[in-house]
Parts: sequence; structure tokens; C-alpha cells
Amino acid sequence: MTGLRYSTTGPGMALLTAVFTPFDEAGELALDTVAKQADALLAWGSPAAFVGGTAGEGAALSTAERMALVERWCEVAAGRLDVIVHVGHASLTEARQLAGHAERVGAKAISAVPPYFHRPETVDALVDACAVITDAAPTLPFTYYHIPSITGVHLRASDVLLAARERIPSFAGVKFAANDMVDLQRCLHLAGEQEIFVGVAKLVLAAWQWGARAAIGSVYNFAGPLFRQMLDDAARGELAKAQEYQLRAQQVIDAAARSGGELTGFKALGSVLGVDCGPCRPPLPSLGPEQVAVLRAEVARLGFGVDGGR
Repeated sequence: MTGLRYSTTGPGMALLTAVFTPFDEAGELALDTVAKQADALLAWGSPAAFVGGTAGEGAALSTAERMALVERWCEVAAGRLDVIVHVGHASLTEARQLAGHAERVGAKAISAVPPYFHRPETVDALVDACAVITDAAPTLPFTYYHIPSITGVHLRASDVLLAARERIPSFAGVKFAANDMVDLQRCLHLAGEQEIFVGVAKLVLAAWQWGARAAIGSVYNFAGPLFRQMLDDAARGELAKAQEYQLRAQQVIDAAARSGGELTGFKALGSVLGVDCGPCRPPLPSLGPEQVAVLRAEVARLGFGVDGGR
């Protein structure tokens, strides 16, 4: 089994993008937009697209829609970008279908949150659920997606890591999207051959200082250059400058959250600072033109513009 390692041997950090799902004004998939998204990632050096996750509103899509989206991403990214497919679902049967499909159409890897309605209550039950999913795509590296604020599964990711690598041959690491710094540090300490993907943009610089060398996030849809500059500065020893970038990024994230919710705000910022992926799918709200203008003005005051804030 080939792993899923994006860590460099040097001081850098790989920034993988959790891409938005594009919709038209009627709320249907706008698959023609995917090629523009892929080109935008390549332009600043993101090595992979994480498709159908939280930012991709995967839980709001039907299984057929999720498959169509993945097929389009694999088509436009072939030979240029890795495609990592989020296959998590409340139903393990649906998750297995998504995993098998990802393998057949050429994805690089799969990832999954645990079942989030009837939830696993122990680490063993969670790993059993992951094993059911990975068995449907045995050739693809698998990353456990730890996001307890959304799933309600608050088992320690570090405990899942230890158990999963003993029982799942394709286990490749953890996407850690939580604010538990102690558990994140433990994951980084225990990682070994597994990759730990930092999933909270506000923590990227701190996690880099602890040894993290890969991240997955939605903010990179429109702020990839800012984070790339921040980490390059940090690698050169210019920590004060890097900290300024991290603070600016945090202020932009907070402004987006105040506008109507983090994902709603992020997708709106993407429409004016990146690739327009249309509205969010209900029940998530979407910002109207006046709200978008207010948000854009607010982030401009923070020194963040079309060049990623540099």
C-alpha cells in the first residue's frame, strides 16, 4: 500500500485545498466550474483537491451527485493534481459505494468522517466502521477525518490513529479539524509513517512549529497565496512576519464567520477573490450582493485583496 505523504524533507508545508462544490443559481451542480477551480489551485501550488468534504457540502449532496462531482474532478485533475475524495456518510453502505467509486475513477485517496447520526461510541467501533469503508477501496490510502464539532464524535484522534494503523492496511493518517492542541501534538508525535493534516487554518503556523508539514483547508480556495507566503517566511526564520500573516488570516476568517457563518462567508469570498462557485445549498444560507460587498470591504480594510493579501 502506497501512503499519502505530502510532508517535505525540508522546512516547508504542503497546503491541500478542501474545494467548494460549485452550484448554479438553481442549486444544481455546476460541473463546468471545476476546471477553473483546478487551474486556480495549480496557479499557486496546491498539490491536491479534497473533494466533497465539509467545505464541499458533501452531506447535502446525493450519492449520485457526489459521484458525478468526483468524476469531473478526476477528469480535469488527471496528471496535474491529486484528488482525495471524502466518502464519509451517515450510512456505511453509501460510504462504501462512494469509496468503491472513487477507486474506479482514479482518485488518489479517500477520507471519511465517522457515521454522524448513529455514532460510534468507542474507538474500536469507530475503527470497525472505517474498516468497512476501506474494504470497498483497498488500493486507496485512507485518512480519518476528525471533526468532532460537526460529527459529535469526540473520541481522541490520537487513539484512533494508534488503533487504525494496526487494523486497517490502507490507513494513511488523520485530517485533524479540531482545536484540541494537546491531541494534535500527540498525533504529530505518534504519526510515524502516517500523515497528520492540520484542518484548522488558524492553527497552521503553530502546528508547523510543532512539526506539522501538511494541511487541508477551505480557506486556501481564496487565501492560498497568503498562507504559502506565511509558511515560506516562517521557513526562512522570519517568524514575526509569518505571525503577521497568521493574524491577518485569522481576522479574515472571523470576518467571514460574522457575515453569516464561516462556510457561507468563505464561499462568498471565493466568488470575489477566487473562483465563483455559486451559492451554498440550503439549509445553509447564501450572502446577497450587498452582504458580499460589505464582507469584501471589511477584508480589504484588513489588507486582504485579490493577490491573497500579500
